Amino acid sequence: MDKRLKTVVEKINFLNGSNLNYEVLSGGLTNENYLLFANGNKYVLRVPGQGSEVMINREDELANSIQTSKAGVSPKVLKSVQPDYAMVLEYIEGEVMHPETVADDDNKIKKIGKALKKLQTSATFKNKTYVFDLMRKYYQMCREVQAFLPHDFDWIRQLMDEIENAMETNKPELVPCHNDLLSENFIIDPDDKLWIIDWEYAGLNDPYFDLGDVCVEHPLTDEQEKLLLKSYSGKDNHSEYCRMKLHKLTADIWWGMWGMIQDKISSLDFDFYTYGIRRFERFRKNYYEGEYQNWINGV
Repeated sequence: MDKRLKTVVEKINFLNGSNLNYEVLSGGLTNENYLLFANGNKYVLRVPGQGSEVMINREDELANSIQTSKAGVSPKVLKSVQPDYAMVLEYIEGEVMHPETVADDDNKIKKIGKALKKLQTSATFKNKTYVFDLMRKYYQMCREVQAFLPHDFDWIRQLMDEIENAMETNKPELVPCHNDLLSENFIIDPDDKLWIIDWEYAGLNDPYFDLGDVCVEHPLTDEQEKLLLKSYSGKDNHSEYCRMKLHKLTADIWWGMWGMIQDKISSLDFDFYTYGIRRFERFRKNYYEGEYQNWINGV
């Protein structure tokens, strides 16, 4: 156990004196995650990655993790370790999702839609992460750290302005959103309940951003995307469908810029540059192969 981990563990009072073992959990880019074994129980310990506070407000993460736990969509927060902003979480035994396991099972898609509706109607967030405001912030950060941006980024920014202006029509109230719905952030337990984990980037956002983010992170057919929307809203609505499809585009620009910023500032051993490039490539693919102008008109 390294010095930093040992310092955090020593502050977890209900583990004091226990016979403690641990395993390193994979998957996190901005946290160090551990599975703790103590007194016959399992816990998850999340320790913020060094330097991650540049991109993540850990106070907001803690507050939103507690709120989503109370709403019944995420594991309980058992302990907050300060000033480290580490968290001890309830361990959820279950199957971690992957893109193909979601796309191969319509019932899983329905569960995600219903879980997002429960999140947005039951949790209370205070911080705002409106996608267009955040993209302007990330663009400024890219300039400050001299991050790479693709040659056609001026065109991409023009498209984002066009999407933002179109979305002023029938603009919904901002609601609690996760904003980072990789398949690995979904767990289905033995009772067939779906849980959502990892709330670093959560905040108040357009409700259809989360739906668009799910769509872009999973190889869903158009019919499955409509199923996700109907499971969420309970109805077929063309305007909502167009908003969701446009947020498939905004999600990749958000995370493409995020990757390029991380490429400049992160000390983690991860290829953030390629991560960002692939996001921009996927954005172009979805733009050119989709029905962009119809979605703009349909919002």
